[in-house]
Amino acid sequence: MRILTQNSLNHVILIIGWCFLCVAFKSEQPTSKYLYYAVYDAQAATNHIVHIKRHKVLNGVLQAPETWMDVVTKKAGDKVPSIRFDLGPNTIHKNRWLVTHYGNVIDLKEKKVSVDGHDQVLKLGKDSIVFFTNDIFKGKYYSYLNLQDGQYKQITAPGFRPVKNREVEADGALKYFRIWYFPESAARQELVKDAGYGEDVSLIPNAKPQLPLHWISLDEFIYPYYNAAHTNLSIMKVNVLSGKSERIGGFDNLPENHVVSKFISTVDGRLVYKCAAGLLEIDVAKKVVKPMDKWPAGNDFFIGVTPDPKNGNTIWWKDQKIGAYFCDPFAATTSADGIALPVEMLMGGERFLMGAGVWTTSSGKWKTVGDSDLSAVLGWTQE
Repeated sequence: MRILTQNSLNHVILIIGWCFLCVAFKSEQPTSKYLYYAVYDAQAATNHIVHIKRHKVLNGVLQAPETWMDVVTKKAGDKVPSIRFDLGPNTIHKNRWLVTHYGNVIDLKEKKVSVDGHDQVLKLGKDSIVFFTNDIFKGKYYSYLNLQDGQYKQITAPGFRPVKNREVEADGALKYFRIWYFPESAARQELVKDAGYGEDVSLIPNAKPQLPLHWISLDEFIYPYYNAAHTNLSIMKVNVLSGKSERIGGFDNLPENHVVSKFISTVDGRLVYKCAAGLLEIDVAKKVVKPMDKWPAGNDFFIGVTPDPKNGNTIWWKDQKIGAYFCDPFAATTSADGIALPVEMLMGGERFLMGAGVWTTSSGKWKTVGDSDLSAVLGWTQE
């Protein structure tokens, strides 16, 4: 057996110490943080170009803007854009994949469009993003984007379901909706004979009557029941196996409807129904449906749902009131370091886009980036 000399031992200790120092130094290196947003080109009406820009955030201060990449949102010959950033909240998945509310995916690392379709995004996974297509021309199918190799493919496996639940479908062929259940290897069954008349979409351009369903367990889902006059709303829970339906709560005397309703799961785990009544928070266990006054934007940021007529929507970080702007709470994007959202100015009863308001926890101050050419705030990354 070889015995180390004192010099050799000192040499080994020095090497081990150096390795520890290298690891410690690497772990203490500051992470580069960026805020991304999209702005329309000056000639966007004809060239259909949107610029994706970003600011490096250093000690809570936004550095000079950088144009990261350009995106052509509408191809020659197309009647409608294939890519849009302005239709709802966007997400940057795994610090790389920009997923728009429209269903597009853009690889920010490689600066290229990975998915230019606008299908429903069902699942953001570790290795893939799963989509659902239900189109009169393309058909009905699932597809996925492989995040390992960037390939987009249709899923051909029979019986594939990305979400574990029973197969049911809302049917609006009559004046009122029905809900059908499709058991495996059996004929369909009428689960709910009368599921109401659906929301009033007469004031929403190009909208069609729909009945959103939201699963709360493998065998149970909820849906909104509207009366024929569209004045009253009930949130109903259905158990697929027993066929039992029960009322959770509701809202009476609905105002005019100008939004397509949907169920939303908040970042802090609450269930919300967005409809003509605004945001209704649903507690299934307690059988309570009540208006929501603060929207949880994530990372301890909250935005008032109802704007003050003079000052706009109040914005909080934890329990601290940090400002007020006229804004869409759903368009906000947050990180542990700050919040960014499109903000508007009220003049003569009309609201005008000012750009994106940005507030960081380190600076404790607001800064506006972009102006009326802003398309959307996209998100934050750490690199």
